[in-house]
Amino acid sequence: MDKDNSQNNIVGTEENQKENEQKGVEVNAQKLSTFSQLKIDVDNLSSEEKAKLDEAQQAVAKRSGKNKKAWNICMFFLNIGVISGILLYTLFTNEFTPLSQISINIQWFFVALLFFSVAFVFDTWSVSHLLKKNCGKARFILSLKTNLCGRYYDAVTPLATGGQPFQVTYLISRDVPSAAALSVPMARLFFQQLTWLILSATCLIVTAVDKSFNMVVSIASAIGFILGFFTMFLTLFLSISKKTGKVLVVKTLKLLHKMKIVKNYEKQYQRVTKYVEDYQNIMTNYVKCPKDLIIMIFSCIARLILVYSIPFFVYCMFSDFDPSMFGRMMVMGVLIDLAASFIPLPGGSGASEISFSMMFGAYFAGGELFWALIIWRFFSYYIYLILGFGMVAYDFVYGNRKYKWQKVEKNLQVESRRFKDAQIANFRSERAYRRKRQLRKS
Repeated sequence: MDKDNSQNNIVGTEENQKENEQKGVEVNAQKLSTFSQLKIDVDNLSSEEKAKLDEAQQAVAKRSGKNKKAWNICMFFLNIGVISGILLYTLFTNEFTPLSQISINIQWFFVALLFFSVAFVFDTWSVSHLLKKNCGKARFILSLKTNLCGRYYDAVTPLATGGQPFQVTYLISRDVPSAAALSVPMARLFFQQLTWLILSATCLIVTAVDKSFNMVVSIASAIGFILGFFTMFLTLFLSISKKTGKVLVVKTLKLLHKMKIVKNYEKQYQRVTKYVEDYQNIMTNYVKCPKDLIIMIFSCIARLILVYSIPFFVYCMFSDFDPSMFGRMMVMGVLIDLAASFIPLPGGSGASEISFSMMFGAYFAGGELFWALIIWRFFSYYIYLILGFGMVAYDFVYGNRKYKWQKVEKNLQVESRRFKDAQIANFRSERAYRRKRQLRKS
């Protein structure tokens, strides 16, 4: 009887162990399920990093869904519809002039392309500098692809909100540490917003003095600047003043919750506080290193100046080169971006085209306006869609597999180097041992 009981106990304990192991596997599987695409070890991350990565991956999952893909396709056709509407308006109000019948100084197109390329290099270099600061190594090709990824998903999402989550996911998929993958896109966004507001404020001061700019676009741009400045100022204020900031966040979210604008108060409160903490950490890190602060601000301002110079070269394509128009064209380009910044459509669809037509209509005759709009929109929007889609397609077809094989090859090289070092060490130890034996015999 005792033997039977002991055998039953042994069998019971083995079954319990198996059940516990299965439960443990299920728990680990649940832990890794939310990070399955990222392929990272959840146990090595802090609770804040887990929350941020979850949020980033959820955003990526939403954008990758069928409904969002259909939405992106609809937005693409909306852009085509807007361009078609402007074309029809040009046909009914003026004589439409085919491009072949318009005299174009094609060399200015290549100058505009050169300025865009240099601006893109500055943009990529800023990502590379942030990676070097956080990881100790500047990976320019990875920075280039990360920049393309961010620009592409900013272009296909309303209010340009989709770039950051995809950049975080992409950096982690290329074995960038999670902390660096989270901080690099956030720091880049911070400096872009800061320099953009500085340049926008300068242009609005110019329009306040010079009343010759289009009044409707100027008013819309002022509204866009106020909204952008309020968001930036509020974030900075909350980052600097923790106690007052939390009280202000609570009261604002409660008011919006009562007005039925905010549905989930607790979720929104956690999201806002995390957002503010990220900005605070970025400000703290860069205040400690003024050199990096100056480098980032310089690269962002240089990029903006190059990008907003493109309307001038579009103007030069259809008119004579007039350096005195450079500043005015740049200001008009900034105003158009401001006017379309608060339109909740990808790329400010519709608002950008209408603002351009209202601003530049007096500088292009007849059918020239339509072609100038197409060229400007190519540099400001469509080129990001083309390059970004090409990068995503390349990674899907070849790039991801290539990186996996390179990673396997690198691991094998490391293992072979270790094996070689171990073999050399064993040979040296055996040789030393043989020499000692020979000395003892002699």
